[in-house]
Amino acid sequence: MRWHCLQHLPDEGPGYAAEWLVAHGHTLSFTRLFEPNPVFPPLADFDGLLVLGGAMSVHDEENFSWLRAEKAFLQQTLRAGKITLAICLGAQLVAQALGGEVRPNPEPEIGYWTVRFSAKALTHPLLRGWPDKATVLHWHFDTFTVPPGALRVGMSAGCAAQGFVWGDGIIGLQFHPEMTEAMVEKLIAFEDHEAAEEQEFVQTANQIRAKLKSGWKGRRLLEALLANMVALHEEEAIF
Repeated sequence: MRWHCLQHLPDEGPGYAAEWLVAHGHTLSFTRLFEPNPVFPPLADFDGLLVLGGAMSVHDEENFSWLRAEKAFLQQTLRAGKITLAICLGAQLVAQALGGEVRPNPEPEIGYWTVRFSAKALTHPLLRGWPDKATVLHWHFDTFTVPPGALRVGMSAGCAAQGFVWGDGIIGLQFHPEMTEAMVEKLIAFEDHEAAEEQEFVQTANQIRAKLKSGWKGRRLLEALLANMVALHEEEAIF
């Protein structure tokens, strides 16, 4: 399966997603939005789209002019019915493209927090094999409303919408199942989080480091999800 990745920041790459895709014989190409003159591929050149996170907001078009082109590309991709996995900022962009609203979360949510997945969402083929809850990494200030016609994936104590599934093959996740331990360390440095104080839904850098080993739970969710997305693509190819 041919995957294409939209990457917004140098240190927020596909992480565990890339490892799984390469290990299972899939290809992964990139549009790196932080580079000059980013180019988006023709729709015929990829089967699945991976949209990653970033520190910017979906509303920051004045500061990041490429957001306009990315939003137009996402509209084309979604209309074409491409299998899509969107994470954090990526999920907010896709939610907005599907008619949802992106706005500040009541509180920042940073660190390892438990997400409870809805029983209805767990019956969706893309979430086959997921548990009813998992402790995963969060790092966001904004959130989205579940787009019209989409199914909410789950919620945490700090965020009412932790994801959505739209149709058969489009999923957005507010949390970060893709981040390796090294990526989390880089994110702590990038966000200048070393001196951050504990808040209701914000863990300190040392608290986050103490929970880094919990990252395998997010990785398992991601691997099951990618396997289900590949299976969906193979089923579509048969018909």
